[in-house]
Amino acid sequence: MRNGAQDRGPAASGPDQNAARGFTAALREQAQDYTGKRKADAARVVSDVGDAIRGTGASFDGLPQLKAFFDQAALGVDELAEDIGRRSFSEMYDEVQAAARRRPALTAAAAMLAGFALYRLINAPGIRPVPR
Repeated sequence: MRNGAQDRGPAASGPDQNAARGFTAALREQAQDYTGKRKADAARVVSDVGDAIRGTGASFDGLPQLKAFFDQAALGVDELAEDIGRRSFSEMYDEVQAAARRRPALTAAAAMLAGFALYRLINAPGIRPVPR
């Protein structure tokens, strides 16, 4: 004799899946709108980071290997800034999603690291008491 839980089967999860997909689609659309508005700002900020890296490397004139390292890093950051300005959010989202699917362990580790950093940022210690 079957009970009500057994009668539901895979069709019972249909409305929940549709709601989750609808929520995900709405969230993605909002993110696309926001990033579309902020894409130029993000590209400029990333470009500024590249300039800062290049400026830091300029102080190592006596060490050409170290200066070359900073210059290469600055070039990589500048390419990222150009890539941000050239691509749409959906292209970047799809690429990140594909990379996350290719390397799920790395994605989980990055998410845990980001969560830990956010936790540390939110729960930053205040003034420590003086031990007596």
